[in-house]
Amino acid sequence: MAALSWTLLSLAVLCSNGQSGDQSTEAELEILGVFPVYSCDYDYEWDSYRSYFYKQLQLMEAMNFAIEEINRNSTILPGIKLIPSIAFFCIHDTMQTQLEDLMKSHPVAAVVGTVGEVIPDQIVAHVERSKVPVITYATRALESRKRPYLLSMAPPVQSQFKAVVDLLVYYNWTYVSLVTTSDETFTSGLEEFKKEAERHGICFATTVIMCYNNDYDHVIGSLSSHPKARVVVLFADLSNLRNLLSAADLHRTFFTWVVGAPLRFTEKIVEKYKRASRHVITLEIQSHPLPRFNEYFQARIQAKVHKYRDPQFRAFFSRYSFRSLPDEDRIVKPESKEQFQSSYQIQSVVNAVYAIAHALQNMSSSTCPNMSADCVREHNDTFMTFLRKTRFTAPFTPPDVQYTVNFDEEGYGPARYRIFTIQEIMGRYQYQQIGSWAEELKPNPSHSMWESNTVPESSCSKPCGKHEVKMTVPGYPCCWVCVKCQPNEVLLNETTCKECDPGYQPNTDHSGCISYIQWGDGLAIGSLCFSSLGILSTIFVGGVLLWNNNTPIVKASGREFCYILLSGVLLLYIMTFTFIARPSVVICGLRRLGLATSFAICYSALLTKTNRITRIFNSAQKGIAPPRYISLASQLSICLALITCQILGLVIWLIVDPAEVIESVSPDKHITLQCNSGDMRILLSLVYNVLLILLCTVYAFKTRKYPENFNEAKCIGFTMYTTCIIWLSSLPVYYVTSDHPKVQVTALCASISLCALVILGGVFVPKLYIIFCHPEKNVKSRQ
Repeated sequence: MAALSWTLLSLAVLCSNGQSGDQSTEAELEILGVFPVYSCDYDYEWDSYRSYFYKQLQLMEAMNFAIEEINRNSTILPGIKLIPSIAFFCIHDTMQTQLEDLMKSHPVAAVVGTVGEVIPDQIVAHVERSKVPVITYATRALESRKRPYLLSMAPPVQSQFKAVVDLLVYYNWTYVSLVTTSDETFTSGLEEFKKEAERHGICFATTVIMCYNNDYDHVIGSLSSHPKARVVVLFADLSNLRNLLSAADLHRTFFTWVVGAPLRFTEKIVEKYKRASRHVITLEIQSHPLPRFNEYFQARIQAKVHKYRDPQFRAFFSRYSFRSLPDEDRIVKPESKEQFQSSYQIQSVVNAVYAIAHALQNMSSSTCPNMSADCVREHNDTFMTFLRKTRFTAPFTPPDVQYTVNFDEEGYGPARYRIFTIQEIMGRYQYQQIGSWAEELKPNPSHSMWESNTVPESSCSKPCGKHEVKMTVPGYPCCWVCVKCQPNEVLLNETTCKECDPGYQPNTDHSGCISYIQWGDGLAIGSLCFSSLGILSTIFVGGVLLWNNNTPIVKASGREFCYILLSGVLLLYIMTFTFIARPSVVICGLRRLGLATSFAICYSALLTKTNRITRIFNSAQKGIAPPRYISLASQLSICLALITCQILGLVIWLIVDPAEVIESVSPDKHITLQCNSGDMRILLSLVYNVLLILLCTVYAFKTRKYPENFNEAKCIGFTMYTTCIIWLSSLPVYYVTSDHPKVQVTALCASISLCALVILGGVFVPKLYIIFCHPEKNVKSRQ
């Protein structure tokens, strides 16, 4: 067997186009292409092997194509000619010796090739010893820290895991099954994939590892035993997927398959398993067509038929136990156009050759001015550094495609995937791209794989409703039972209820504990008792005045103004109840209208009275005619006009800024329920009342020395002086307590009730004193 393998490797220049025989003054650098043909441990029929060989032939010619294009390009490696050497081999234990012998006879600058998803240790050992950079076009498991001279044009397998997980997260598939083969290609990163999925809240109903000659019916039966897991993540090759679809179609059990391994269906598979294949999502490493290579390859096939009839090439096939010697024309000519496809591996081979060329060019300008293979080998560490830092635009990209080639810190190529599904279009099943992935998922909403755009569910449990927590089922983190929280509890997170602190209660959606002064609070009880006594006192005063409605003391004070003033005082006391009540849209609106309007009623009536007294005495002192608008009707009109101005302003405010209830969240996550009329807005709404108070105080001060018959002016003066003191002290307290809503509301209610008490005591108590204690004075004066 060893002698036979050496025969194969001695054909290294078979596909080199004879470049090494050219006489040229250019410096020559040789690049070795290593391409596996098949496993030497198996006996193949040519019919089953032909498709695989044809694919490898495309990859070999892709390397020749890239080197020829670089040699024709005067901007890349001018004065230097690249020479391709192509080595066919099979994988067995003597590979290390074979490579050593080959590379001694052909000193190369770099190697392009692969032998599968995982590189055998014998190749790694030789690469580390020879320190020749190797760029693979399909290997996705480098372990670059242990393999410093290996690079890969393929993305790392971790990026494929992330792409699959992002796809599951996007469709909200949180409960899935996992199927893979026992091949090291797929099992090596299985635990890493599971950790990545679980980190995003995805659980696995079952994990099935298929062995060779596996019972696929048994696999489908195992998946069907978890009916809630309707999505299956598959890491396997096309053969296993075909057998699984066949078993699923036979049992009429259909899943949504997310295939992590980059593969494509053939049209025969789609036609055979139409129903099952429509539920498959596949990932493909991003690539773009290479029309120039297609033309090159077809021309090479026609030109090289005679070369493949070389006796040595025939010996290559005859010595490997093929039961029937292949027809040469069948070797090089595909049976149909479908057999030829420009896969991502072809593009990777071309990009690998260009990466070597760019690195050599950068190295020639600094380390090796007289570029030669010996110089590259002497400075292989420097060459490897240039390779890792290489960055260029991929050759032959379409104008609308941006594709940059570079290696990451671990030595992998760009991680870009296209996501496909199979859809029936115009009577034919075709691949349809439904998204892409490059560091993050970019779905294509215009293309959905489901006819009704209804994404199938794959979850163990339904989301819990409002005010419900998840009680996880032991051993199944994605399965839970929903349990309601207690009425006084809120949802701290998905799995925990928390009881609200004293003085707090859950808000409407039980997302937090809210606080507002309530009827049973100590502060609220005090304010309510004070207001209730005030209401009773106001009603009592009004009743006494009505009982003595025709007496001189009542008539002299202006009965109508007394009742207007009492209605304002009564509203002030009632306002305490609106501030204690739970905020709502109606309550917030009443607070806005009621507070400012109540004050406006009281102070408009007092201002009208003091203004009338002042004007009467001023005209009497000057000896002029009595002033106008001092009749009762005029005075009532003035008073109502002043009140109307306030009401109009408040109505406009409500229209422009409707009343709403807001939740103010404190740093400790407690929520305070408040009206949207903030502190500054309340202050602005009371500006008009402050103006009325100031004017009324000025008039009260002017009338302080009027005759005893007009001693009501002195009472009004006392009332206004006290009111100013209350307002001056209450406003600062209101703003200082803004961080303590309950204290702030209590302070406001106390201030309102005090203002009402001052008016009631300052204006009406003297009248009650005359009525009850000195009725003899409640007569018409004869003076």
